[in-house]
Amino acid sequence: MSSESSSDEDDVPLSTLAKKSSPRKGSRTRTSRQKANSYKEPSEEEEEEEEEFEDDDDDDDGDSSDDDNDNDSDTEEDDSSDGDGDDDDDGALEEDSDTPLSKLRSPKKRKAPATKKAPTKKKKTATAISIPTQKKTTKKKKTSSTKKKKTDTKSSSVLITAASELYAKSKKGKLISELLCRWWYVMTWPDPASVTDDTPPNCDVLDGFPGVFITTSGDDTGKIMDMRDDSTCPNFINMAKKSSEELKELLLKAVQEQTRVLIEAEGEGTQTEKDLKTLEKWAGKVNAKTADKEAEKVLKAAKLKIK
Repeated sequence: MSSESSSDEDDVPLSTLAKKSSPRKGSRTRTSRQKANSYKEPSEEEEEEEEEFEDDDDDDDGDSSDDDNDNDSDTEEDDSSDGDGDDDDDGALEEDSDTPLSKLRSPKKRKAPATKKAPTKKKKTATAISIPTQKKTTKKKKTSSTKKKKTDTKSSSVLITAASELYAKSKKGKLISELLCRWWYVMTWPDPASVTDDTPPNCDVLDGFPGVFITTSGDDTGKIMDMRDDSTCPNFINMAKKSSEELKELLLKAVQEQTRVLIEAEGEGTQTEKDLKTLEKWAGKVNAKTADKEAEKVLKAAKLKIK
């Protein structure tokens, strides 16, 4: 409704709006007459005072009258010119008032739809961080005029023997050590035929060790007497005197017998059985001749001999 009323008002001529808003000329004259009638006449006292001063002002009035006449003529001319100007203005207003308001309005410029700009992604610029580089200092190795010779320094507390050298540096030494761990599976010592039944005086037989006695009375109480044959004893010296081939055969027999006894006692699949099979494979691959040569070199380097 508001839009329709505003459009109707735009089509109304300016002349009708001017008549409504501007007051008529007659109304102006009426208001001026009313102002003139509202003037109050002076009282008698005021008139007497004015008459006293009239005589003094006569001379002045003669001079001023001429000026007033001139001013009145000027004002009349101005009023006439103003009257003509008012008539011209009224005619121009009447001509303008005939044009509707809708035509006087300047056409509104339609704003073009603003195109949305695609948001531009700000590229992240990687700030370069300057890392102070440490200079590599190359340490010069001190070169001594005299080169140090590599010498095998061995402490005096270590006892070097033929057994320690062969065990650590030769295959024959390993054959000996493995056989001494299980010799009773292939050897019987002491020989029952060599064991005497006669017990020495003041001694008793040591159980489990035939041919061995212990003194139980006298001054030598606690002394052990070993009557077994040392030449056939399963010790390092007697085993080292044997060849690597003989040691190999004895070791293989001992391992096989030990495996049989183990299976009878604990059954198959034990870890000990696996270790015995690994040892059996190693002993079967040993070359007896090269093992003997290797043992001789080790003893010769250590300046040792087996007596």
